[in-house]
Amino acid sequence: MGTDFRPEMTSSISGITVRGDLRWRAWNGCIADLWDVSCDSGARGAYVSRSPRLFALLGEIGDGGLDIRDAAGRRHRLDGERRFCFVPAGYPIESFVDRLDALRHLDLHFDIATLAAQSGGRIHPCQFLSPRLGFSAPGLAALAGLIADDCAEGRRDDLYGESLVLALLTDLLDLRQANPPPEAGLSRRQMARVVDYMRANIVRNLSLAELAALIGLSPDHFGAAFRAAAGKTPHQYLLHCRVETAKEMLARGEASLSAIAVDMGFSDQAHFTRVFRRLTGQTPALWRREQRAQHGPARKSSVERTGFDPAFIPNAPASFNRRLAT
Repeated sequence: MGTDFRPEMTSSISGITVRGDLRWRAWNGCIADLWDVSCDSGARGAYVSRSPRLFALLGEIGDGGLDIRDAAGRRHRLDGERRFCFVPAGYPIESFVDRLDALRHLDLHFDIATLAAQSGGRIHPCQFLSPRLGFSAPGLAALAGLIADDCAEGRRDDLYGESLVLALLTDLLDLRQANPPPEAGLSRRQMARVVDYMRANIVRNLSLAELAALIGLSPDHFGAAFRAAAGKTPHQYLLHCRVETAKEMLARGEASLSAIAVDMGFSDQAHFTRVFRRLTGQTPALWRREQRAQHGPARKSSVERTGFDPAFIPNAPASFNRRLAT
């Protein structure tokens, strides 16, 4: 079955040469691209897409791999074990090839509107907002291999590919058939997905419905199950995440208290101070002074700069987007 969906990818590559023709398949809700490329020493690329996508590294890797740099400058390794990256729409990444002369990879571009409409409410756009870079998933690896084979051969009915994509999304999004009893709490995998999402969207005020949709639960069931697992309400846990991240920024000593308050989603510095003191027993200023007295000023780490600067990054801190806009 065809689709009118067309992903739009902006890329800048160096030392990477495509071998042969691009092989691809299109189904309702997804387009799959299969790439074979040659890589020179020091090969690299920068990418940003208007649609969320799953990147799968295929074939033999040996001792080589890819280093992926995210929007915050952190590095994530892809190798023979960790073969997957899920990249939200509008989220820029850079790749650096390490000891690979050639590589084969699959890109799956997702049409969120179509998938949500076809899922009967089990797939929600918010499930595609949190990046996962450099992770291992044996079940996904098997499905990605079958989808790649279908791209290479191109002879099977569309129902075959659509079934593979549905199975892959069921695993990737951790979709469940029914709500578990709330007293059982969330599973470790469900909890990790929600917490990762909170941290990736730490500046936003997240609703129960949005968080519940991540793991296919109703808001009422999610609220009770989250509290059973974490001992806190989702809002209390989000504040905890904000304060823990604020501690890292305070320890680095690179930003003012007002800037940290904005970056962590607080309404102002006074709000930040009240929450920080309630959770730690200290004001942010006192906590920072004590850290400096114990450990000294933190050293600044240099991060290689590139010319790839998008206009806006949805999941980046507010101050980062302000810097890009100036």
